[in-house]
Amino acid sequence: MAWSGRPEYGIGRGEIAESHIEAPVFAFFTIMCAVALFAVHFLFQNDSVTIALAVSLLVFGITLVRVEYGLFILLVAMLLSPEVEAGSVGTHDERGINLRYDDILIIVIFLGVVVKHAFEGKALLWRPNPINPGIFAYYSVCLISTLLALRISVPAWDRDVAFFVLLKMFEFYLIFFMVGMSITSMKAVEHQLVVFFAVSLIVCVYGIISIGTLPRVSAPFEAGGTEPNTLGGYLMIVICLCLALLLYAPNARWKWIFLGIASAAFVPFVMTLSRASYIALFVALVVMGVASRRGSVLALVALVLVVSPFAMPEDVKKRVNDTFIPSGVAINIPGVKEKVTIDKSAYERIYVWKKARYNLTIWPWFGGGISWDTVLDGQFARVIIETGLVGFAAFLFLIWRVLKTTNEAFRWSRYWVAKGLALGMLATTIGLIAHSFGTISFLIVRIMEPFWFLMALRCAAREIALLDHSNRLKAYREAEREAKLGQAGNDMPGGRRVRAPA
Repeated sequence: MAWSGRPEYGIGRGEIAESHIEAPVFAFFTIMCAVALFAVHFLFQNDSVTIALAVSLLVFGITLVRVEYGLFILLVAMLLSPEVEAGSVGTHDERGINLRYDDILIIVIFLGVVVKHAFEGKALLWRPNPINPGIFAYYSVCLISTLLALRISVPAWDRDVAFFVLLKMFEFYLIFFMVGMSITSMKAVEHQLVVFFAVSLIVCVYGIISIGTLPRVSAPFEAGGTEPNTLGGYLMIVICLCLALLLYAPNARWKWIFLGIASAAFVPFVMTLSRASYIALFVALVVMGVASRRGSVLALVALVLVVSPFAMPEDVKKRVNDTFIPSGVAINIPGVKEKVTIDKSAYERIYVWKKARYNLTIWPWFGGGISWDTVLDGQFARVIIETGLVGFAAFLFLIWRVLKTTNEAFRWSRYWVAKGLALGMLATTIGLIAHSFGTISFLIVRIMEPFWFLMALRCAAREIALLDHSNRLKAYREAEREAKLGQAGNDMPGGRRVRAPA
């Protein structure tokens, strides 16, 4: 008898339901968890460790029962999980290690998904899609360049720091694979989006409340100081996704909901004072307007640009105007006779490319290894410095795969949620490319975890669109075949007329 007393729905439709897991197995699992908790508490005598283990085992059990619920928990933990300073690594240049509980949850939920799929008789650890080769290519080059750096003992390169950076990248891609093999229906996609927007509202409320209490608004629960660029990149994703869904929402109620969330996100977004995020949102909205062929989006961008010098807070106007200051660093711009002075922060974004050019003269093909030089002011320059031209080509290949498949999902989808999600992720990806010229956007945890989570949902929407197209094509060919048979019957003496389906 099913535990829930009703059929399975949502994720796993047509698969072995959680109600089919034998009760004795679940009882044995519960007993083993209790024994493990008692043993850990007895050995370590640490309440924090015991509570963390208890929560992890609970999340693992929830994921076994319903994968969808485990992903809900992961969505909440991505932005609301606290950071804890856990010492430092590095022998040449010490860097602090900030551990977050979602680092553990990712592994716990992934193991839960794997065990659940084992019950269902599935052997694959990821669902095939066109982005996978790009991920494997880039991550493989990262591993190769790091192993080469380890082999030749590159000066001022630290293997401990490289290990943690590679582990962080692995977590991003693990989220993509895990969500991609768990989400199989648009209803499940919608459920995940609801939780995503609920968490984003909590972050927005936190950001709005913290205005005035901090010099620059940042994400909650950050150890070691605030990171406004991080929150700016995340809120850019939220705003783009809301506006894209608003464009295709079927009724006024949904339009007002998405407009409200986007407006709530825009207030703390502006107060991050992140110039890279401002440029990223501008680029993303232009892309959205062009791709959707909606002049209203471009008109909105133009309106904001015209009104912003008068309506924006003084802190925002000062932050933008301080980019070009007389006491800054003088630089030469081609075609301009006089030197232009910019602030030190903006100059670092330019100077990092000089580092990249210099590194290409030393190790052009595979770079100096992951975490070499610890560049923080530009993603593309960092990729060149760490992995050379081969890694840069692999990274561009990954970005191209993401953009290509996202554009396909946008063009092929017929359902409004799928179409809005695809358009939002298309604009977000290009926006993050612009954002990454000012920071290492594709290595920031609180940006990349939601990004790859949403990208997996977008991949699910693309597969559903492909299946829908295949079914419609099959139905059309079947109707065409029946029409031909009907026409042949009409031509025969005494033939019966058959009308082809519309």
